[in-house]
Amino acid sequence: MRVLLLGANGMLARDLIREAPGGHDIVGRDIDDFDITDPDAVDDAVREIRPDLIVNAAAYTNVDGAESESDVAFAVNGDALGFIGNAAKALGVPVIHYSTDYVFDGSSREPYGEDESTSPMGVYGASKLQGEQRLAESGAASLIIRTQWLFGIAGPSFPRTMWKRATSGEATRVVDDQTGRPTYTVDLARATWGGLGQPEAAWSNLGQPGAEIVHIANGGTATWYDVAKRVFEAAGRPELLEPCSSAEYPTPARRPAWSVLGTEKYEEIVGEPLPAWEHAIDRFLVELQDGA
Repeated sequence: MRVLLLGANGMLARDLIREAPGGHDIVGRDIDDFDITDPDAVDDAVREIRPDLIVNAAAYTNVDGAESESDVAFAVNGDALGFIGNAAKALGVPVIHYSTDYVFDGSSREPYGEDESTSPMGVYGASKLQGEQRLAESGAASLIIRTQWLFGIAGPSFPRTMWKRATSGEATRVVDDQTGRPTYTVDLARATWGGLGQPEAAWSNLGQPGAEIVHIANGGTATWYDVAKRVFEAAGRPELLEPCSSAEYPTPARRPAWSVLGTEKYEEIVGEPLPAWEHAIDRFLVELQDGA
């Protein structure tokens, strides 16, 4: 299978490349190759590469920055998905795209299912929701994978920052009133490729027009403080960490207080959940130290 991977230099894409099964010819492209906000450039690239599948891991991910750079966020996360979808539809190529829990407002106290009403709180979530809509409107056969709180070895992330602070002996305060599901890009990449082999999965319908949505995240729930505590304890410096409230740590963008994605649909498809977030953090820290 020939796969066009967009955003190939990003954190998730690096693990998609690393975890790709044998027999997959991954053609990676990033901003230095062409601009996904340019419809002609997207169309030319898809026609030149002639992939069997497009995987879009490109995104504008600066949640706070999006509040002041809304034009860029909506261009990359929103309009570009229409261009990708149109180019894919023209050649009959399916698309896998990654979205976010930030399409929800966090007012629920039950895990969000794929069919729940969306209501983003900020520009970032609104731009990602627009991307879902643009891709669906294109008519391309597509799978939208919503995930959350990503961390991986190939890029900046919250656990990496916490590890650096802990090992540098820096006292740190972290909010304990925002809850989600930390997700390791290694596990998300394996889930993405593994789903292609599931005969009952939404992946198997990628040849059919229309968009399917599935939520994928590591098992369990956590606050940002819970994640930081796991990291500081692993570093042997738990005394450096203190909890605080979101009100004590204001940011330009509001975050959903409780944005836990429900992953029952994915688990029914593959027969098991992803590993617990604690296990994922531990594996990440081992890999981080091995590469230090």
